[in-house]
Amino acid sequence: MARKSRKNTEGSSAVQVMPPKRVFQTAIYVRISVENERKIEADSIGTQIQMLKDFASQMPELSIYDVYCDDDITGTNFARPEFSRMMNDVRDRNVNCIMVKDLSRLGRNYLESGEYIEKVFPFFGIRFIAINDRIDTFEKPIDISVQLKNMANEMYAKDISKKIRSTMKSLQAQGKFIGSQPPYGYMRNPEDKYALLIDPETAPVVREMFQKILDGYTVHNITLQFNEREIPSPGRYKYDKGLVKNAKFRDSVWFFPTLRRMLSDPIYLGWIQNGKYESHFHKGGNKCVKVPKEDWIIIKGVHEPIIDEETFNAVQEILTVKQTEGANIGRYDSKGNQESILRGKLRCGECGKSMAIRKKKNHGVVQYWYICPMHEHYNSSYCTKKSIKKEQMEQLVFTLIKKQMQLYVDARQLVADLNRHASSRGKYEIYQEQIKNTEKQIAHYAQMKASLYQDYSEGLLTEADYITVGQDYARKMDDLKIFMASLSRDALKYAPEYTGSEKWAKRVEAFQQQEQLSREMVEAFIDMITVYEDGRTEVAFRNMDELEAVLYQASERRKEDMRYAV
Repeated sequence: MARKSRKNTEGSSAVQVMPPKRVFQTAIYVRISVENERKIEADSIGTQIQMLKDFASQMPELSIYDVYCDDDITGTNFARPEFSRMMNDVRDRNVNCIMVKDLSRLGRNYLESGEYIEKVFPFFGIRFIAINDRIDTFEKPIDISVQLKNMANEMYAKDISKKIRSTMKSLQAQGKFIGSQPPYGYMRNPEDKYALLIDPETAPVVREMFQKILDGYTVHNITLQFNEREIPSPGRYKYDKGLVKNAKFRDSVWFFPTLRRMLSDPIYLGWIQNGKYESHFHKGGNKCVKVPKEDWIIIKGVHEPIIDEETFNAVQEILTVKQTEGANIGRYDSKGNQESILRGKLRCGECGKSMAIRKKKNHGVVQYWYICPMHEHYNSSYCTKKSIKKEQMEQLVFTLIKKQMQLYVDARQLVADLNRHASSRGKYEIYQEQIKNTEKQIAHYAQMKASLYQDYSEGLLTEADYITVGQDYARKMDDLKIFMASLSRDALKYAPEYTGSEKWAKRVEAFQQQEQLSREMVEAFIDMITVYEDGRTEVAFRNMDELEAVLYQASERRKEDMRYAV
């Protein structure tokens, strides 16, 4: 064999040619479980998909083949439409990588999940990635012990959470300040992070706001004065001091709710109120829940007060009177006799705040308006949207609701009429017979698959044959389940008692004869109403996707009827 020269030609350099990376056709699988499990999950389908796509974008060898989404499907078994579709693509060799957020998205039945991870996926040469669990079988094989470790980790996390809660309870009982940021008017004691000291920069502002209430100023007046004098708001002050980094606090100003809340806070008396919220991380529930006031931990005389008790109590009496006078503002007009039936549903499109009802008198004529509180309190420098007449706004909403109800009624009636035809009845009966036959076939293959293990345990089947034949039966069942789901959807088109959306059916039945807008009608149909300064109004209806499905169904059935009538 000829020897290779060790010398490099002048001006040349050695080039190392890297083999091209293998490209994995990746299936993104996401799942949100049934309603009782959904309540304790912070995920949404969209969040999971975006997380997985972002991860894939950082891995050049991953090419997304398709997204498989099982929404409102339990994870305790694998009879899921989209999971079945994904496995069909696996068997057809369209997919050679499956990516999930974590192992629980694949399934909560650890034994069955283990069979897929340890046997089925390796058999088909599938690379399996679980992002949050840091699992990638391309880098390191996985075994069932991983899931057992996850179970142990979950138990450990719950134990740690309980211990942290116990420690926090102890600190709360001692009157320690455990908040992330000291309240406006105080600063954290550099020698004891659980203690507060008076802040010489902001404490005078706190004293001034209490004194102004005693002098007859309203909370709104004080808010305007503080902004005009450019006194840094609590958020702005923390941003300027570097205590918070979020740029949204850079230009924050004083607002009525902020100042009102400060005027009622006994922290300025030297009291500490702990235990207002309780975390439930260890239970797997919501992050935190409110605790009844009678169960709060209140410790007096913990730190130096900014406000004496006599002043504080006097201010509370004044605020209580004001609150009683304005208790119905937002729900009722300033005189308390006109209900705002759009409360909580009507928002200003310019600033995003909820709009409230007000009474105006012009040349002796009383009119009611929905106003933007930001514009009312702080003028157009904060929000340009002024107001819209109550009668005009409510009539528009009522008209739109009536139109949507009529669309639903007409579409449902059209389909129901067509389904009375003999041809439609015949198709419906054919679909029902097909569904029954498909159910029988699924049960047959399920029984065949179950009997395989007996043959495998007795040595009549090798492990490879057990997996191959089992997957063949599983594929046939998956195909049949997908087919049956399609049959069921199609059968509904020809159902003798076609109702369309059950939710819309109930609402229409309850409100179809109503002649004017009511609070109950608004809550039943409206998700949100947004009004803009340029006159635009956007109305978001509840369950609009279900109404659109009924309208589409009516359109398709009409086309079908016309086609066969020719």
